[in-house]
Amino acid sequence: MSDSFWSRYKEAINVRADLRDVFVRSHERYATLDGVRAITVLLMVLFHVLFGIVVLFDDNFGYIDQFILDFPRYLGWMWQSQGSDPLFVLCGLLVSYTLYREYDENRNLDIPRFYKRRLMRIMPLFAVALLIYLPTDKDNIGHLWSNLIFMSNYIPGERHVIPVGWSLDVQLHFYFLLPFLILLMYSIPWRISFMVGLIVASVAWRYYIVARNPEIYASPFYQIIYDGDFGSLLANQLYYDIDVRIGAFIFGMLVAYLHYYHGDRIKAFFSRHLLFNAFLLLAGFAMVVGALSLPIENRYSEFYQNFNPTWEVFGLIPLDLETFNLLFLAFDRYIFTLGLCILVLLALCPVGPSHWVNWILSWRIWHPVAQLIFPIYLFHFPFIVIAAVLTFWTTDREAITTVATYQVFLMFAITVALTMAFSALTHVYIEKPFLTMRERDGVRDHSAIPNTIAAPVIEKAQA
Repeated sequence: MSDSFWSRYKEAINVRADLRDVFVRSHERYATLDGVRAITVLLMVLFHVLFGIVVLFDDNFGYIDQFILDFPRYLGWMWQSQGSDPLFVLCGLLVSYTLYREYDENRNLDIPRFYKRRLMRIMPLFAVALLIYLPTDKDNIGHLWSNLIFMSNYIPGERHVIPVGWSLDVQLHFYFLLPFLILLMYSIPWRISFMVGLIVASVAWRYYIVARNPEIYASPFYQIIYDGDFGSLLANQLYYDIDVRIGAFIFGMLVAYLHYYHGDRIKAFFSRHLLFNAFLLLAGFAMVVGALSLPIENRYSEFYQNFNPTWEVFGLIPLDLETFNLLFLAFDRYIFTLGLCILVLLALCPVGPSHWVNWILSWRIWHPVAQLIFPIYLFHFPFIVIAAVLTFWTTDREAITTVATYQVFLMFAITVALTMAFSALTHVYIEKPFLTMRERDGVRDHSAIPNTIAAPVIEKAQA
């Protein structure tokens, strides 16, 4: 058995071809989604670099305050922890698209095969990540079992060995539910309404979770930086579990459904109504920018200083800080996700102004990052530490009292460069061989969405 596996593994390794595929985009098929994937993981790394600096100051709140005050306000969006939402949207979009196609071909879903290909996609690099992060804490070995069954976020007293392990738990829980959701969806005539209803229900549930925890919305959001107990409470209630994050996945399912079944009609509609296309484009940008614009990290900002209990919205609606925090925590992520999904759908059906979104997301510079998204996602944390040492030229945390903005971006650049180099190795020798073996087992690649700009290229090749 081991000899058979070893021989298959060796046959699946093709270093030159796999490296070329990473750094050279040979076709335009996934160009749009390359941009979405790359920007998603880069934003996640950037956010973790910022919070790495907060951790570096080791609860010296004076240093933290000064760092936040000196950081440019126009870069405040970098403090927003929205990187996981685009990731979940992409998971819902890509994987659902494949299941829609499978159902159309077979009028059914092979659920065991679906679970197998998901595990073969995740487990090889996940196992490597566990080996890398286990030595970082002597107690990690005691939590290994809950990590291996992806249940650390539900078992009291357990914790994640891998810093982003919680999101892998959430993804696996969604993948467990997804085939049944899709089979249920196909059994009813009002499929779009079904998905919209799920999204509305997930929004209502998140609002309920926030509303039943007044200790969360009674404190301004910036407390997550200064109060570890508050940060843990917020994360455990609103961040780590599938029930409060499933909405982003369902949004992805909806975008995939609209593009797969109605993409041509949507594009034709946009062609006839360019003003509506432009309106949607502006609305999508407004939602994304609006959701990222609040100075949630800065407790000294004018926004918080002037937020009086009798403050009125548009001079009409009274709104106190607690009510605002409740609404912010309940709806901000969904506003951001809705805006993102509008932009992704417009990019997948590029007409008129939305061609610009497609053009930006299709830049070839995104391709290498997109190809390495999973290993970058798993392995960037140790390289943040290395980047900090290379940036400040010291391993003495107490010697670092200030951090300039340019040093943040220097750390980010070093982190990305080192992580991509390591990720390329893991991709060639671990990730891609297992994907190749998976395909030889008759399981097709999940990246199934063709970019609409590829149609002329395909037609020309066939001619």
